[in-house]
Amino acid sequence: MAGFAALVAWTLMTGPAAAAAGSACLLPRTRVHHSEGVDSWESDYAHPVGDVKALMIFLSFPDSEPRLTPAEVAADHFPATSEFFAQASYGKFRLHVHPQTRWLKMPHPSTDYLISRDWNARERSAYLRDALSTADPVVDFHGYDVVYLVADPDAPGVDSDATKVVNLASPVTVDGNPLHRLVTVFEHHPPDHNVLAHETGHVFDLPDLYYRPPAGSNADWDTHVGDWDLMGSQFGLSPDPFAWHKWKLGWLGDDQVGCVSRTGITYHDLSPDETPGGTKLLVVRTGEDTALAVEARSAAGNDRLTCRQGVLLYRVRSDRESGDGPIDVIDGHPGTSACAASSVYAPLADAPLGVGESYTVPDGSTQVTVTGRTSEGDWTVRVTESAPGSRAGPGREA
Repeated sequence: MAGFAALVAWTLMTGPAAAAAGSACLLPRTRVHHSEGVDSWESDYAHPVGDVKALMIFLSFPDSEPRLTPAEVAADHFPATSEFFAQASYGKFRLHVHPQTRWLKMPHPSTDYLISRDWNARERSAYLRDALSTADPVVDFHGYDVVYLVADPDAPGVDSDATKVVNLASPVTVDGNPLHRLVTVFEHHPPDHNVLAHETGHVFDLPDLYYRPPAGSNADWDTHVGDWDLMGSQFGLSPDPFAWHKWKLGWLGDDQVGCVSRTGITYHDLSPDETPGGTKLLVVRTGEDTALAVEARSAAGNDRLTCRQGVLLYRVRSDRESGDGPIDVIDGHPGTSACAASSVYAPLADAPLGVGESYTVPDGSTQVTVTGRTSEGDWTVRVTESAPGSRAGPGREA
């Protein structure tokens, strides 16, 4: 553990690949944190395909006797988190959690660690050093890709806003297992909805899609993607990951992604993101690090509470880091809102296009029109590609 404090930092990583090299629609991986690029895979990130093992360690403190058992705290998060990913990945990712059965007492009171959302590196390092030093003699870390350090939710110094993934500038090896990142869990009981699924997404290189306003601002956090994808808001009505993220993580095959790379008119059937099989994503490359993504969303699976079904469009930028707007949902119905009582951001709750509706990008080069819906529930889309500026009237058309 020597020098552990110097190892904890937010670092720039490279990330997962999605499809065969050379595709015109593969955005390049850039050096920003959690880049949305899909042309390479960084081996430091565990690959969320197949069976992945997670270790859950429970930490108590001298200033508070736990009121809950480790089993009760584990049940706050599992099997719900594993079920979310099994549904989102079409059964391709199976997250198996192995919770410890007793509380391990940290050497200092919970209030001594100054736990907070914006923990500085020194204080965070002290907590992680003590947590691993406390657990190492009695816990076998070998073979685990994900490690959750779960604090007693009733301890007085625990702040639920501090739940996050901590990336290590250099891995710490415990029981022969190099740990590149740790999930520190400070949730109250019961916890926030989908919180561990969101944080686990970071373990697999998914970025934050929400906007974080500057200190003192009352600006909305959910203007980039609204309810769509739990990496935006874990409370959203449509938390299933974007098809772009499913491509990035290897849950979609190359044959399920259509690349529109030439001028002219093409027709495509899009199977809803929430159900297995079929074409899930259309990609139009719009720049060196940018693309327009098109997918269908339905009220099924993880999105059973979704506000509106239809064809969702969004812009992807691989040069924007986590929390800086790497994805922006396109509002297919500007000027209107929906589901105000339950949506995290009502202006984007009705973003998907319905049958007979179109969207044209601002430079006029691409128009996406929803032409119909099949009896199987797929959405038929017409994509018209032409030279930039050859068509006027950007925006939605009905």
